[in-house]
Amino acid sequence: METVLVQHRRRARRADVPDGPESEPDVRAAAYWSLWRQRHFPWAALDDGARVLLLESWSSGARLTWLVEARDVLRVEVASQEEAVEVVSCWSGEPADEVAASAYLAASAVETGLVLGFRADPVAWLGVDRPVDLRLDRNGWALARVDELAAWGVDLRRSGPGRDSFTSPGHPPTIVR
Repeated sequence: METVLVQHRRRARRADVPDGPESEPDVRAAAYWSLWRQRHFPWAALDDGARVLLLESWSSGARLTWLVEARDVLRVEVASQEEAVEVVSCWSGEPADEVAASAYLAASAVETGLVLGFRADPVAWLGVDRPVDLRLDRNGWALARVDELAAWGVDLRRSGPGRDSFTSPGHPPTIVR
């Protein structure tokens, strides 16, 4: 049974959600990270090369934007939010004041815990609505079976050695390599 990780990111506005393959440089440059009190899935499952579907949502909708491969995976325990800011800043290259001012961290009540992060190598642009039956854990992650995704209209399949493609009714594949 082939699976893929799904990571959800809530956006303040629809305008903050990638609109097409031209967003590839921004996705490649972004650092995706979470601060948790305790270990949650996919702490042990997220490794370099793992396939991750990026799910972006806003107040009135959600869609799968990119299939990516994780790289530069970060797993670290932190004793404070300040240490989390320092670790994320050093790992991501983002200025510490920007990490500290992030909406994610501002909304977090976690003071000590674990940081899980990854950088993304975009593989294929999807741009399809979130499948109604796709369920996420409370921490914003899921493990989806590729055959279930296909049944929901999101077909991820190998198109050759080391190449992934995406097909869905009305959506031609867009491969990034």
